[in-house]
Amino acid sequence: MFDLKPYILLLWKKRWFLLVNAVLVGTVAVVFAFHLARKEYSSQATFLPPSGSGGSLLSMTGSNSVLSMLSSVDESGDNIEAVFDSKKMKRKIIDRFNLYDSYKLQKSVNKFELAVKQMKRYVMLETAMKGKGIGMSKTVSYGITCFHTSPDTALQMAEFVFACLDSSIIDISINKARRNREFIEVQFMASKAKLDSLQNAFKEFQVAHKAFDISEQMKLTLKVYGDIKSAAVVNDMKLQVLKLRFNGNSPEISEAANTKRVYEKQLAEFEKNNEYAVLPSLNISSELMPKYIDLYRALEVQEQINLLLTKELEQARLQEARDVSPLVLIDPPYKAEYKARPKRVRIFVTITAGYMFFLIFIIVAWKLFSDFIKTGLTALKSEN
Repeated sequence: MFDLKPYILLLWKKRWFLLVNAVLVGTVAVVFAFHLARKEYSSQATFLPPSGSGGSLLSMTGSNSVLSMLSSVDESGDNIEAVFDSKKMKRKIIDRFNLYDSYKLQKSVNKFELAVKQMKRYVMLETAMKGKGIGMSKTVSYGITCFHTSPDTALQMAEFVFACLDSSIIDISINKARRNREFIEVQFMASKAKLDSLQNAFKEFQVAHKAFDISEQMKLTLKVYGDIKSAAVVNDMKLQVLKLRFNGNSPEISEAANTKRVYEKQLAEFEKNNEYAVLPSLNISSELMPKYIDLYRALEVQEQINLLLTKELEQARLQEARDVSPLVLIDPPYKAEYKARPKRVRIFVTITAGYMFFLIFIIVAWKLFSDFIKTGLTALKSEN
């Protein structure tokens, strides 16, 4: 087991030495923290994130289609963070406030990258989250915090950073809306072309097969067929009565027989005729009905799709014309009246404690090294 007693005694012997050093380093820390360290002021702007809803007609109806996803043009928090961390944004801030001079990087070879690294301490984006667990949290607000030795410059930086972020989000929103509008226009034109094709095909089918309204035509065909069938049945009954009343041929029997043949011919035409007519035969009707229904349904579905795309196209055009920022500023930046950093007590404690720990480490390490050398020399003498 390691014996600490010799080292504790050693530190006790050097207590006055340690005390003097503590007083000296404490004095230096006080001078640095309260007189030499630069005062930095902060200014902060707080804003709400985008709502994430572009007001699409499809999204308002609860649709999960591709169009509903494309119709939403508001930006998510990921876009805000990506824009804030972009090199384009950093370069605007550096050039606007001449941070190369502030950071003393005018003669540096890689001054832009070095300035970007230093900016992380002076221009920050903070996120306020709400919720528990992975995937259950929600971004409540964002805060832009800027530090500078001048309170006026800190205020101007916060205002400028928010303005740049706001402008970039508007540009992204408009660009997404434009791409969305172009995509819907392509789909609308394709849908319109398909609708025109179906309308022409349906018209040609109607003219070629005389199937203008096959359902009504079939109703008329069945009505006429039923009337003829009824008349034929009545005529058959009349013919049977005449045959019982008269022996041989009579004008009445001949007329009834001729009428029967006419009815049979008409019924046969309505049952087996393969020619297309305004009143289609039962044979033709059974063939035309499925084709007519398929074409009619396809045309009706395409008309609904075309109507929906027309509404979506109008909505997309409105979204593209909207130049209102989705970011809502709820706490504008203001000029600081008191410094934000450095924290003087923290600096004093850090410098003093760090120096004293380092000094104690040197004393203990020197003691260990001396004991090791003495032990080694003793071992060599005993061997000799």
